[in-house]
Amino acid sequence: MRVTLYGPNTVHCHHAEVVVRQTLQAAGADFQLETVRDFAPAHCIAPPEFAIDGNIVSYGHVPTPAEVLGWLELH
Repeated sequence: MRVTLYGPNTVHCHHAEVVVRQTLQAAGADFQLETVRDFAPAHCIAPPEFAIDGNIVSYGHVPTPAEVLGWLELH
């Protein structure tokens, strides 16, 4: 599964990245996490924004571990 984080280089976005990476690793998920810091703001609803295999699953907040685990059920 390809997970993409869209967001500027901020503490908020870094925290979101850590939560997602640690949660997916703990769940034993097979994933690749790509971080896109240089993005066109018109293409990002509200950072941090996460997409799985190209589909937006979260934006505008740091996802909780429970939310991240919910993404696994959808993909």
